Amino acid sequence: MKIGIDCRMYGLKHTGIGRYVMNLVKELLKQDKENEYVLFTRNETEKEMKNLKFDLENSFKIKNLKLKIVLANIEHYSLKEQVLLSRIINRENIDLMHFPHFNVPVFYRGKYVVTIHDLIKHTSKGSSTTTRSPLIYWFKYLGYKFVFWQAVKRSSKILCPSNFVKKELVRQYSLKPEKIAVIYEGVDESIKSRVLSIKQSNNEILNKHNIRKPYLLYVGNVYPHKNIEKLLEAIKILNQSPITNHQLPVTLVVVCARNVFSERLRNEIVQKRVQNFVNLVGFIPDDELSILYQEAEAFVFPTLSEGFGLPGLEAMAAGCPVICSDIPVLKEIYQDSAVYFDPLNSFDMVDKIKNFLLDKNLKIKFSRLGLKLVKKYSWNKLARETLAVYQSL
Repeated sequence: MKIGIDCRMYGLKHTGIGRYVMNLVKELLKQDKENEYVLFTRNETEKEMKNLKFDLENSFKIKNLKLKIVLANIEHYSLKEQVLLSRIINRENIDLMHFPHFNVPVFYRGKYVVTIHDLIKHTSKGSSTTTRSPLIYWFKYLGYKFVFWQAVKRSSKILCPSNFVKKELVRQYSLKPEKIAVIYEGVDESIKSRVLSIKQSNNEILNKHNIRKPYLLYVGNVYPHKNIEKLLEAIKILNQSPITNHQLPVTLVVVCARNVFSERLRNEIVQKRVQNFVNLVGFIPDDELSILYQEAEAFVFPTLSEGFGLPGLEAMAAGCPVICSDIPVLKEIYQDSAVYFDPLNSFDMVDKIKNFLLDKNLKIKFSRLGLKLVKKYSWNKLARETLAVYQSL
């Protein structure tokens, strides 16, 4: 079988989806010795794809790798994507195509699998969620809803990262549950491996990014549904209230690749007068990020909506306890290995953070629970279950 995968969002630049595509492709090619793969990529990631091919053939000693890399230099979410991408795919005579995001070309008529990571844009919408003019925004939003509808209705199978997302798809699109396969994501080994390393460089990394201890950590984008404003309020309250036997101030370190909402966050920080308590460090590579997780008092995740919640699992994999929103999807994924708060209540957030700052045994307990939990989640398992879906079609 000749399997195509849309890899135009390959790489950490594309945050969670980029990490998903990277690990899916790598693990599939390591495991599958029978099928042929065609990877469609853009100019900016073509070199990464070729490096992956080199690593698989040399580092992993995979001989006769059935892999072809095809340039499809088309921007995602564009009109060209809808019109031209199908032609490029059709030239390769693909038996089964995998689109790792909802943006499936409406003119594509081949058999395909689509991964739906979440339905956040269905509910997180309106002027607060965009930097565009209202007219352009609503035009694009209607386009999004149409493309999404086409993607799920015409697919042979839908993959999603949690039962929460599956239930939402069934409810909103009247889909048969058996059309949807829940396949949990994994945690990168580059995050895990640093836990076993000698911590001689930790202080150097913290100094490099001007991070002072004690600090709380947030990793992820800063879109409105991430609810960072409430976390800023909590940090302000925390530093204005006395904490017995604990060093103040407690800073919030935000790790986020730059995006259109970063400037809004900077303005919010100034408006709330929390400049002295917040450190925006931008993008951090995985080997350094692992150290930031290790040295943090806790990872705080105030999100209002997720499809899976990968950053919290990364934190757990590095031994960092997790304090997060009490929402169904995080309860499904993190189970009893995290402490939960009301994401709309800054004071509840502060109370849960204070407990960690004052009780070192609590931190140790949830660090251990997290390390145990993450063993359930692996990219190897995700690829194996995804391959089973391919074979079933």
